[in-house]
Amino acid sequence: MKKIKLEGLDEVVYFEKLENGLDVYVLKKDKFNYFSAYFITNYGALIDNFIPINEDKMHKFPDGIAHFLEHKLFEQEKGPSVLEKFFSLGGICNAFTNYLFTTYYVKGSDNFYENLDFLIDYVQSPYFTDENVEKEKGIIKQEALMNKDDPYRTFYFKSLDNLFVNLKYGKSLVGSFDDIDSITKEDLYRCYNTFYNPANMCLIVVSNEDEENVINKIKDNQNKKTFDKINKIQKEVIEEPEYVSKEYEEIYDNVSKNNVSISIKLPFKKFNLDKMQTMIYLQMLLSMNFGRISDFNLKLKKENIIDGNIGIDVSEYDDYVIMNLDASGNDTDNIINIINEKLDNLTLSMEDFELIKKSMISNFVYYFTKIDSTMGFLFNEYCNNGKINSDTFIKYKNLNFNELEYVNKCFNHKNKSIIVMKPLAKKE
Repeated sequence: MKKIKLEGLDEVVYFEKLENGLDVYVLKKDKFNYFSAYFITNYGALIDNFIPINEDKMHKFPDGIAHFLEHKLFEQEKGPSVLEKFFSLGGICNAFTNYLFTTYYVKGSDNFYENLDFLIDYVQSPYFTDENVEKEKGIIKQEALMNKDDPYRTFYFKSLDNLFVNLKYGKSLVGSFDDIDSITKEDLYRCYNTFYNPANMCLIVVSNEDEENVINKIKDNQNKKTFDKINKIQKEVIEEPEYVSKEYEEIYDNVSKNNVSISIKLPFKKFNLDKMQTMIYLQMLLSMNFGRISDFNLKLKKENIIDGNIGIDVSEYDDYVIMNLDASGNDTDNIINIINEKLDNLTLSMEDFELIKKSMISNFVYYFTKIDSTMGFLFNEYCNNGKINSDTFIKYKNLNFNELEYVNKCFNHKNKSIIVMKPLAKKE
């Protein structure tokens, strides 16, 4: 058992890799009366071409199968449904699938060990039949239709799709109707047996229980079960170029106003810093120049060029960092031109840097005052790094203006994709 002391904070995360390969992280919060547990598999919607366990050939699976699998694990062979069981234990449960991970969670205030045990047990007890797989297809098709009815969700995924050439970020997490119809119970078991092996999974727990007791309880659970031993899972290796798939597109949807999304695609290697530092400095750069209280944002609102504030975001996608600027307003061409001009002339301020740094540090400390944000930090650490690091807070404290200037010099917005969404009524 290893203790990971989060440097600069009075927090210690206990870590142990179990004999079956499961990574377990436990953080004790004495003053929390609530608990949270995330059971994560390194398998999401982007992973569709791989060599299944105990096979020797690469196989392409239907889009949306990771999400389908998430749905089906809520159905048990015997006893009450997963939702009913957690309800009886006082736990709140759910699950979500993104491009790289599928996560099952429970949280609550009572019956901690019973809830934790059942979370592990139901995820590790698949029950797929021809009948229940066919029944689920209609449910997932309804979800797909609901997703299509959300124009801003469509806008977001279309933005991703236009950024990436070979990596399929932006593709539907649910899959097309044809994909859904083609999924079989055999497909589900092949995917499950490959990716739901403990050696490809992680369990993160935040509670007020003793860390060693929690880990020992998890060990007891796992020691009652047997799993195939796996080596590294062989997945398709995809090379992604620096240029974008589509530089500009207009779409029309059921919205009341024009929306603009400007996304800039940058390889991390251009900055010669670690990924986290790069993202923090780029976030600072956007905040200084386009944030809610920036002169630029306030000027555009005052002149009625934009409605509301400019939305800013910095996200990691494999070897690339994506910087995104969202705005709405009547004259989208003008908005695009003005933002592009500003991107050519970004400004830095030591005063703004110190204010943003202090805000980031205080927000980081605040993460650990609530159960959801504490778990959110640990979950993001694992997903971004494959582990929970000890020095994240120190990196915030060590931010310096010279490095921000360096990142600004390395920055360019040559590789970007712009998408405009307009009301259907304006479509000619």
